[in-house]
Formats: sequence, C-alpha cells, structure tokens
Amino acid sequence: MLTLAIDTSGPVGSVALRRGGCLLGERTLDTHHHHSALLLPTIDELLRTHGLAPRDVELWAVGLGPGSYTGIRVGIAAAKGFSLAYGQPLAGAGSVEAMLLEHGGDGTVAAVVDARRDEIYFAVWTAGKPVVPLQIVSLDALAGLVKEPALFVGPEIKRYEPEIAKRLGSLARFPKDNIHPRAAFVGELAERRFATQRGGDEKVEPIYLRETSFKKVKS
Repeated sequence: MLTLAIDTSGPVGSVALRRGGCLLGERTLDTHHHHSALLLPTIDELLRTHGLAPRDVELWAVGLGPGSYTGIRVGIAAAKGFSLAYGQPLAGAGSVEAMLLEHGGDGTVAAVVDARRDEIYFAVWTAGKPVVPLQIVSLDALAGLVKEPALFVGPEIKRYEPEIAKRLGSLARFPKDNIHPRAAFVGELAERRFATQRGGDEKVEPIYLRETSFKKVKS
C-alpha cells in the first residue's frame, strides 16, 4: 500500500510517503508561516521525487491533533481534497499518539501539548500501550498521573521542562530538543486503523477535547 501522510498540527509540520509499511521519504515544513501555501507544493515535490503522482496514492493519512486549530484544519482539508478528487480512502490518526509511538519503545513516554488556558493535552504510553488516556489537565495534576520515570515529549516541551521538573523531579526525563509529531508515524497509525476497520474513515474530524473558542459573528 502506498500511503501519503500529513501532519500540520503544530509549529513544525511534515509530509511522509510510505509503501509496504516502510518509509520512502519525509519532508518538514514550518507551519508557523504560510503552512497552507507550503503544504501542496511539498506533497507534489515528495511524490515527484519518487516518480509518483497523487493518482498513485492508495491511502491518504492525516494527523488529527490536538494542536493548532488552523493547522489541523489545513491538513484535513488537503487530505480530504485529494481523497475525494481521486476516489482514494482517507484515514485519520492522533498527532499525540504519533509522538508516543515514535518515542515509546519498551519504556514510558508522556506527551505534552499546549492546550492554552494554563492547561495541557496529556497522555502516557508504556511499552506501546496507553496507560493515561489523552486528556486536558493542569501542570499541577501531573503528580497524580505520573507514577514511574517517563520521557516527556512535545512540540514545546523545552518551555514546559522547568515546571514539569519542579513537580516531578527524577520521574521526568527530557529530550535535547522539542519533539514534533511526524507524518511518518501518523501514516503508520492510519495504516493500522485502515487494516483493522478494513477501510477508510467515513468522517475525519480534529481532536479538540473541548469546544473551540471561535464564535460566529451575527450579521
């Protein structure tokens, strides 16, 4: 199966091409600026590099967040557009789960994503299995959720490191740099989902866990 995966949920997005469960290539894009303008040319360049075109894709995969409201919507719109235009299946996957899959291994990994309002999106996996489901919590709640040493990852984890370390001490380990969701692992999760349900998703929606702060203005 040839999978084209997209993740634009955070400040650094990516596009990945997978075939037969293996990564063929991956590109990153700075979604802080012009993410909508960069995404389609990046998809085109990645496919052309491998002598392929959108019509050759067998599964479109997209990261559902949580993360940037605008960024997630851009990625979903692009994936849906290609899926509809070429009659190919579409499957979504959590961007937080993609980080946990990449960095979990046999140990414990905790993902942190800014949820604003002095809160974070938080989830923990141990040996590749969820032990704390994705939820919105305060930093003060971490002491009651983390009971064993864990590697903390996330797009802004270096900003959160001092506050997490203050609350958890030696239970918390940190990478050298911020960790962003990668389309390569969004694609892997989407392929698993596609195989399990024997088809694509009928509906793909962002993961927010709460209502957005956007309101329609009455005319």
